[in-house]
Amino acid sequence: MHDARRTSEIALRTFVMARWVVLALIALGWSVQHVTPAAFEQIISWFPPSPEPRGTAAIMVILAALNLGTQRWVLAGGRSTPNLAGAHLLIDATSLTVLLALSGGLINSFTTMYFVPITLATQISPRWTWTVSVYCLVMFASLFALGPVDHSHAAHDFEAHLRGMWVAFAISGVLITYFVHRIAISLEKVRHEVARLRFEAAQDRHLAAMGTLAAGAAHELGSPLGTIRMLVDDLNLMEGGERNAAISTISEEVGRCKHIIHQMASPELRLPALGLDSPRWSLREITVDLPKKIGDVSVTIVMSEAFHGSHERCSQPQEVLGQILRELLNNAAEACRRRPESAGVRVQFDLVQGCVSVLVEDDGVGMGPEVAMAAFDPFFSTREEGQGMGLGLYLARAHLRQLGGSIKLTSELGVGSTFRVRFPLVVALDRGSGPVCAETP
Repeated sequence: MHDARRTSEIALRTFVMARWVVLALIALGWSVQHVTPAAFEQIISWFPPSPEPRGTAAIMVILAALNLGTQRWVLAGGRSTPNLAGAHLLIDATSLTVLLALSGGLINSFTTMYFVPITLATQISPRWTWTVSVYCLVMFASLFALGPVDHSHAAHDFEAHLRGMWVAFAISGVLITYFVHRIAISLEKVRHEVARLRFEAAQDRHLAAMGTLAAGAAHELGSPLGTIRMLVDDLNLMEGGERNAAISTISEEVGRCKHIIHQMASPELRLPALGLDSPRWSLREITVDLPKKIGDVSVTIVMSEAFHGSHERCSQPQEVLGQILRELLNNAAEACRRRPESAGVRVQFDLVQGCVSVLVEDDGVGMGPEVAMAAFDPFFSTREEGQGMGLGLYLARAHLRQLGGSIKLTSELGVGSTFRVRFPLVVALDRGSGPVCAETP
């Protein structure tokens, strides 16, 4: 809607300028008539017959008032619309028809001026271009009734008519060339503005990615650092074998922390990689780093035939998607631990219409309706205090939105939960480029 208003505003400004040009030409002709009547008679011989002064003056006053009103109340107030711009062109075509009818009708050489409103209509929309074209054709046809040809003067006027056609062609050509050139300049400005916005979008996306990854890393670091802190506090109380096991666990947790921090320095999170030239990777790579077991909870990975046999490559940040999926798997594993008879977590990958679909299913404790509705809220957690910050799902949804994807949760208390994740294969810096994967029903 904003783009349509902006386009109509640019078009209206062009129409007002074109109208001022026509009025200036007519005013110039009248000035010459009063200053040097002889020169005016010589000039007017090129454009038979002479215009009727009162009617022409009335049309000039109407058009000038329309221009002033448009500039003051429409353009200055930001009230322009495509329909209003189109209505202005219909008024111009009507005014041109009246002016032609007052100065010879069909034998007037300036009937070619009908091409000007038709050309200007291309700035609005195809629908208005066709409307103005048909309307101008009807107005031209109406000259047969409004300005009949006087055959007694046809032979006398024919030579002057030919000269007038040449002048009319020149003026029409200049006006059309000028305004088409202005259209081209406007389009070039629009292209530069789009390029600037896309660059800014890439920067904003980079900052959002780093911010989300930083918060996600802090969230993931909480668990191993908590384990390290607990074991370090008890090291002095442990015996030899128990102490060695604790040290081994601390070493593993330190390695886990190092891996999480390494993800923050991943090259794919740098600004160029989040733009249009993002590196592409095979879809099956996303399944390689997923754990097959989380503690004592098994993880089953299933790939559909479309996903497994696809040669498509993805340009989304792989580490980011991996972190999101690991967060979902950790949540699912935690839910399964709370239900002893659980069979584990199942992850299913599919490829549907340019979007990757991932289902993370568990048969854990599940959630009630109120808990499920609040699951994506920041700092909401069903775990005991100190076991999590409650940011995992919130960050996952926020980042998927940045990637043009979505996440949806369905859960039933005592039965289990299912997360449905979708994201496009290509980086979409705005919602107009590349597929945007909406939530699945």
